[in-house]
Amino acid sequence: MGSWVRCKCEELVHTNMFCGTGISLIVEEDYLDEERPNKSAEDFISELVVTRSRLLECGNCKRLIVLDERNNEIKYYKLEDNA
Repeated sequence: MGSWVRCKCEELVHTNMFCGTGISLIVEEDYLDEERPNKSAEDFISELVVTRSRLLECGNCKRLIVLDERNNEIKYYKLEDNA
C-alpha cells in the first residue's frame, strides 16, 4: 500500500503517521502489558508503528478507516446519525 488510501466516498486519505495527519495506532492492552526487559523505548515505539493497525478519519465523509497492512486489509466504518 502507498501513502494514501481511497475512502468509499472517493476522497484520498493520507496514511503517513509522520505528516501531522492525526493518525492513531490500534494497540491491544495485552500487547502493552507484555514485559520487554531488553527492549528500549525507541525499539518498542518502532515495533508499534510497524506491527499495529492504524486508525484514520476521512476528512470528507468522516468515515473511520482501519488500515491493517500486516494482513493487507482495509475496513471502513460510517458513523450513524443520532436522529
